[in-house]
Amino acid sequence: MTVSAMRRETGAGMKPDQRYTDDEPSAAPLGGDGAIAPDLAFLRTLVDGSGGKTQYSMGQAFVVGGSLLAFQCFANWAALLFWPAMPTFLWLALSSLPTTIFIAYCVWLDMKNRKQVGGNTTSRAIAAAFSAAGISNVALICIFAPAAILREDFSIWMFYPAVVFALQGAAWLTAYQLRKRAWMLGVALGWLASAVALGFLIGTALYLIVAGAALVLFMTVPGVVMMRLSR
Repeated sequence: MTVSAMRRETGAGMKPDQRYTDDEPSAAPLGGDGAIAPDLAFLRTLVDGSGGKTQYSMGQAFVVGGSLLAFQCFANWAALLFWPAMPTFLWLALSSLPTTIFIAYCVWLDMKNRKQVGGNTTSRAIAAAFSAAGISNVALICIFAPAAILREDFSIWMFYPAVVFALQGAAWLTAYQLRKRAWMLGVALGWLASAVALGFLIGTALYLIVAGAALVLFMTVPGVVMMRLSR
């Protein structure tokens, strides 16, 4: 089947008032000025997945999550520095509310997009990698939280974000291997470097600063990029 025939079947790349007719040549001549541009654009969307709703939704989640969690880190750092005697209920709110909002947003976004087409195979594979990294967080919480509580050692819990950052790096490495985009490799290496840095900074004030900066640079900013590229 030729590219033009595929486009005729799917309607991809055509305006609402455009239709292929049966007497239209199945393939445009290679020598024509811009004659094959529509077909090349169609092939590019099949291979690259650009413009997909999956990528746009993932970008939205990264922007919201990165912004909320970075705020959580910076706010905790500011509270430790300028208001160490802050009431317990405020500490609890600051520690749990941004994460709760992000989880609720992800659930709402998943329900909203559940009936939509998930893009091509590459897009679905990347989404699956990030979904697996997110689901594994539940197991990590079940590992680190009881250990920190039973041993009464909060520093154990501080390893949890470092491991999550490493998992995000692994997910972005998967995305890079599938798409071969240099910026994705940069994001992956940024997550992995941040995870190592957090391991060394546990128990210091810089821990929250590095975590917040990493969330902005490697979650919020890539989310914006993904949303722009999907259009």
